[in-house]
Amino acid sequence: MAKSTDLTNKNFLLTKEQMKDGQMLVSKAALEAVAKAAAQGVDGVVAMQAKVYDHLPKYLTKVTGVQPAVSGVVMKQDEEQNVSFDLAVILEYGAVIPKVAFAVQQAVKTDLANLAGLTVETVNVTVAGLVPDGDHQTIDPEHLFDQSATKESAK
Repeated sequence: MAKSTDLTNKNFLLTKEQMKDGQMLVSKAALEAVAKAAAQGVDGVVAMQAKVYDHLPKYLTKVTGVQPAVSGVVMKQDEEQNVSFDLAVILEYGAVIPKVAFAVQQAVKTDLANLAGLTVETVNVTVAGLVPDGDHQTIDPEHLFDQSATKESAK
């Protein structure tokens, strides 16, 4: 027996009107990938937070039914067809968090409007972590308890 699938959970209808040649559907993962690329293009953003199941083997995620999504991005649509995105970003140490978060919001909204013609209602940005740059890492893992090495690196 053939298993029927509901495409509305996996695809997103960009236009409500019927087009001459049919409907235009874009997958949710494709829109999430656009949002991820927009966020990573902002100065100060180092990476997106990975989901727990991103590190599992692919055969295990297929067996359990977990569909790996785009890391750090979740697209939601409510009953009124309003679209929102939740992003979890990792910033570089020293970045001004409110400015970078606002720039991420604007970049996501602009790119989705330009590339997909999609109006995004809200973009929620969560700063999941900070990554220190090379200047802040003065501890040598090879000489954790060697006092002569720590004195030299402190100079």
